[in-house]
Amino acid sequence: MKLNIFTPFLFLGAARSASLFSAIEECFAEPATLNFPNIRSELVQFAQYCSLAYCMPVNELKDTDLKDACPISSCTESTGDQQVIFQFDSDASGLIVQDNTTKRIILVFKGTTTLEEYAIDFDTVQSDYTPYTVSKGINTVDFTCKNCKVHAGFYEATQVFMNDAFQKMVDLHKEYPDYEIDVTGHSLGASLAVLAANELRLVGIDVTLINFGSPKVGDPNFASWMDNWYDTTSLTSFLKASSGDELPANSYTRVTHYGDIVPIVPFAAMDFSHCGSEVRISEDESQLQLRGSWSLCHELQDWESVSSSALEAIAEGNWLAALDTEDITEHHLDYFIDVSQCMTTTILSLLGISS
Repeated sequence: MKLNIFTPFLFLGAARSASLFSAIEECFAEPATLNFPNIRSELVQFAQYCSLAYCMPVNELKDTDLKDACPISSCTESTGDQQVIFQFDSDASGLIVQDNTTKRIILVFKGTTTLEEYAIDFDTVQSDYTPYTVSKGINTVDFTCKNCKVHAGFYEATQVFMNDAFQKMVDLHKEYPDYEIDVTGHSLGASLAVLAANELRLVGIDVTLINFGSPKVGDPNFASWMDNWYDTTSLTSFLKASSGDELPANSYTRVTHYGDIVPIVPFAAMDFSHCGSEVRISEDESQLQLRGSWSLCHELQDWESVSSSALEAIAEGNWLAALDTEDITEHHLDYFIDVSQCMTTTILSLLGISS
C-alpha cells in the first residue's frame, strides 16, 4: 500500500482536522459528481486566464485586445470585448484582464517558473497572519482571524501584489463599480490568489476566488476562518444543487486534479490545512468530483493517487525529482488545458520544432 511510509505522519494532523474515526469513515465515501455545465464552462474559462500568465516568462503577452495578446488559443480563439490591461512581474507575477462583455475584472497570478519562485514555494515556515491592509490600517472590514498562521513564503510574496497591483484593482473597482471582481491563479499563483483576494475583501470589494492546483496556504485556524468568511458550506450546497448561472460572489472554489501532488503540500502533519470547496478533475478527466470542504481523508486519498516513482523520490527527500516525474508534471499542468502551453509552444518554436 502506497501510504505505509506516510500514514503515521499524516494522522498526527487528525486531531485538528477531524476525529480519526470520522476521517477513516469518510475515506470510504465516493465524492459526488458535479453535473453543472455552466460552472464547468466557468472553470474552463478561468483555467484559460491562468494560461495567459505563463506567456509572461517568454515575453509573449501584450497589453491589448485578448485575441491579439498572446499566441495560444486562450487568446486567439477568444470572443467578446476582452483586454489584457495590466501586468506586474517581480518575485511574484500576474496580470489583469478586463472583460467588458461579461462585466468582469480578473486578477490572475502566475505559477512557479523561476528559481526565486521555487524559493518562495519551499519557505514553509509559518508566519503570523496579519493582512497588509490591516497592518497599514486601510481595511474597512474587520479582520477576525485570531492566532492564524500562513506559509511564510506565500505571505511575503503577497507584498509584490500590494506594491504593484493592489491599488490598480481598487481603482478599477471604483471606475467600474458594477463589474464583478474575480481572482485566480495556478500552483504558486493559486496560493497568492487566496491572500490577494483577502486583501481586496478587507477593503470592501466583493471577490469570487477560483484557483487551480493550490498548495495549502495556512494552518487549521486560518482554514477554518477562510471557510467561514467565504461560506464554503453554502458554496458546496450550491454546487450540489447544480442550478444557477455562475459561482457566487465571496466564494472560494478550489480546483484540483487526480494525481496532482502540489495540493498535498505542505503536509497536514506540518500543521497546514486547505480551505474552500474542492472540485477535483477525475483520473480519466471525464468527471468533476465535488469533494467540498477539506479533511485529512482527502490527503490520504490523494497520496493513493500519486505515482510510486514520485513517492520514492519524496521518501528520499528529493522533491525536485518528484515534481519532475512525468505523470506528476502532467497532472499538475493539465487543468482542462495545458496551462503552461505558452511557454512550451514558444520554446519549441525558438528551437525550430513544431508543437
